[in-house]
Amino acid sequence: MAAGAEADGWWAGLRARVRVAGLRAPVRGAGLRAPVRGADLVPPLWQLIGWTAAVASASYLVRWLASVDGRTFTVVWLAAAPQLVALLTARRRHWPVYLLAFAVTQYLPAWLLLGQHPELAALSTVSAVLFAATLLHPDRDWVSGRSDSVRSWRRFVIYAVMVAPMLAGVIGAASVLVHQQGPTDLQSLARTALIWYLAEAVGIAFLTPVLLRWRRYWRRYTGRQLISTAGLTLLMLGLGAVAASESNFLLMFLTGVPALLMLIEFGIAAAFWQLAVGAVIILGTTFAGRGPFIATADTATQAMIHAQAFLLAGYAMVVIVAAALEERNRLSALDHVSREIYDLVADLTGDLVLVLDPRGDVLHHAYTGHTHLDLPQGRISRTEWLEHVHPEDQHLITNRMASRSEGVSLPFRVRSREGGWRWYVVHSRRTAHGLSAAILRDVTLEREMQESLTDLANSDALTGLANRRGLTQRAREIWLRAHELDQPLTALFVDVDHFKAFNDEFGHQAGDACLRDVSDVLQNLAAPETCVAARYGGEEFAVVLAGCDDPYTFAKGVAAAIRALGIDHPASPCGVLTISIGVATAYPRTAHGVDPDAAVGQLLERADQALYVAKSQGRNAIALARDEALVGEQVHRAGEEAREAGGGGHDD
Repeated sequence: MAAGAEADGWWAGLRARVRVAGLRAPVRGAGLRAPVRGADLVPPLWQLIGWTAAVASASYLVRWLASVDGRTFTVVWLAAAPQLVALLTARRRHWPVYLLAFAVTQYLPAWLLLGQHPELAALSTVSAVLFAATLLHPDRDWVSGRSDSVRSWRRFVIYAVMVAPMLAGVIGAASVLVHQQGPTDLQSLARTALIWYLAEAVGIAFLTPVLLRWRRYWRRYTGRQLISTAGLTLLMLGLGAVAASESNFLLMFLTGVPALLMLIEFGIAAAFWQLAVGAVIILGTTFAGRGPFIATADTATQAMIHAQAFLLAGYAMVVIVAAALEERNRLSALDHVSREIYDLVADLTGDLVLVLDPRGDVLHHAYTGHTHLDLPQGRISRTEWLEHVHPEDQHLITNRMASRSEGVSLPFRVRSREGGWRWYVVHSRRTAHGLSAAILRDVTLEREMQESLTDLANSDALTGLANRRGLTQRAREIWLRAHELDQPLTALFVDVDHFKAFNDEFGHQAGDACLRDVSDVLQNLAAPETCVAARYGGEEFAVVLAGCDDPYTFAKGVAAAIRALGIDHPASPCGVLTISIGVATAYPRTAHGVDPDAAVGQLLERADQALYVAKSQGRNAIALARDEALVGEQVHRAGEEAREAGGGGHDD
């Protein structure tokens, strides 16, 4: 650390002296040096020295091994990998300085001391490294190790391991042809290009990932992980040694198994390290004249070519598997995070969050613990989901899916855990890939409140029957039902006889109780879907009924039911409370193009006119409206005397 700080201080002092010298130089050169200094064209000193030393050491080591063995080619060109990594991890404006330093340290001694001319040989590696670095440098996440996606490693294999070394092989063959360093026939040149390609490709393939991901090897490992790593490394060494001694291809192939196990256990970085170990074993044994490749080849050169090709094929397979595994792990992590986000949204909003595929199957659903729905865990098919929706509302869901509608849906009912039905609306958005995100919101409480407010607005506070507003709404529905089923529609206007006298005799509280008793009878005349009873005002009531084939008999039954209440009424000729009824009937099927509200209003008006006739006949009577004629009949029990009606209008 102290030495590094001292060197940095020396380098900073040197730069300062250069700047001072530039200031003292003639003004003519100052304008050129200032932009150069501001452009930051020189990389940090220790990075430059470190990468240059690595490249030079690898270059001289490989050349020395080739000269010792007496070979005319290099087994693996190790210097290409550090050059590529140096460019990938540096800024583009630092590349010229790096390339100049690499060229000077590798080729200048050979040119000056040995009298060699490695210009084209140097150009081959430089071209391959520049080509690969230019295409891979923009993927900063992959270079820095933040991403190990399939796409990034596929690009590395294609551009750095395949295309770039091919370019180097072509230039290398051209250098042999230009300098007459060997046979120049087409077959020999092709063989030279292949050897050159394999040497560059093996060096880049097995060394570059280790240099890019070296930081991962220094993280903390548990004792079990260290033992596993050592065991797998020893297994690979053992398999390689036995394969070399026995010249067994199967055992040599099995040396890739520890790399796959390392990949599964520790990830892609550890797998690359294990691959590098395997490459050293295979190339080392073949270089030493041992192993299955030597046993099956005619020459040592051919054996080395076979070993290099075997390594690259196995490398490509492991890299693709490793990248696919990393991608799967990344997607699994993203899916886990997505599920957590869905659960968080559901917890914050209290809604049910759904993710659906294009077919309408629920891929995932998140909800809070207090949800009222009884949905199974995991994937829910569209058919299974529709089974939870009310049969009358299923068309809302199917139509929405078919039309791919977005936004807020109409309310629909879903079966609850208790077996009842709750009201929901869904807010949904569709992605470009066909997936949909939906929020299922429980609106049961709002629906109940709305219905309660509607009931309050449409109901009479005293009797609980419908008021005029409620009568209009319900009568319209009953009219439409009668029209659809071809049934008659009957309207009854009911008036409590001598109700003012009843109030005067017993008081208004008793009068209210009397009206409630009458309302109880009218409330239960027929099923709610076919009949509505309303308090029209004061002591007057209106009834609209569908499907009544004998309205007169029905009205007599209503009058009898009121008399049967036995409510004392001294002012009534009968001594008990009685009613007068006006009846009118219409046939909706014959009224084509008629507004239902207007038709019901006209029917009620005819029933009201009939009620006047009934009251004019002395009350306790029923009057029927037939077309334009009004026919009335008094209703008496045997022995009762009719009394003249006091006035021809309604009671106050």
